[in-house]
Amino acid sequence: MTKQTTIIPSFTTVLIDFDGTLFDTTVADRFSVRGKGLRRFSPEWSKARSLYLEKIRQSPLYDGWEQALEFFKANNIQAAIVSGNNVQVQNVAIKAKAEKYPVLKDVFPKPKVNRIGGTIKSEGDPSLFLHALKQLNVAPEYTIAFGNQMIDAKLASMVGIKAYHCLWGARDEEKELMLADPDHECITSPLQIIDLLR
Repeated sequence: MTKQTTIIPSFTTVLIDFDGTLFDTTVADRFSVRGKGLRRFSPEWSKARSLYLEKIRQSPLYDGWEQALEFFKANNIQAAIVSGNNVQVQNVAIKAKAEKYPVLKDVFPKPKVNRIGGTIKSEGDPSLFLHALKQLNVAPEYTIAFGNQMIDAKLASMVGIKAYHCLWGARDEEKELMLADPDHECITSPLQIIDLLR
């Protein structure tokens, strides 16, 4: 009798950028208060922030993510949102879409563990990714990351995480850079993530 072996996937953890990768925040981004010179918590800032959060609530999940998230859930692959956008914004989006996509709360159940953000991603500072690895208690070699900007892949790679460029939410100038990047592969749909994890 031959003993069956369990196939252990090489990647056990997925890190996903929030805006432009998981959620289509194109409309909401036009209402962002960042860089507008508004004094934090002033009446103008509060009004602009409220409008921005309303647009975040309306931001759709990109096609293919529901199936990818269901795959993560079925295969016990842990995931986290790693974004320069703060956790409050991520929470608003998850809560707004959880009724339509219950898997969002299954895959990202804990706001401080599975939703990481609040620090602007900047060249040479992979702290968001280091924090994610620590929160999820996982080594970089078992982790794979997805983002729609060059900086997402660069910062993930700095700490040893395999990273892919996501073309579906990238701006045209960013797409050109990503397509020319010799260090990271590009994908065109969240459904391709399922194949990468098999």
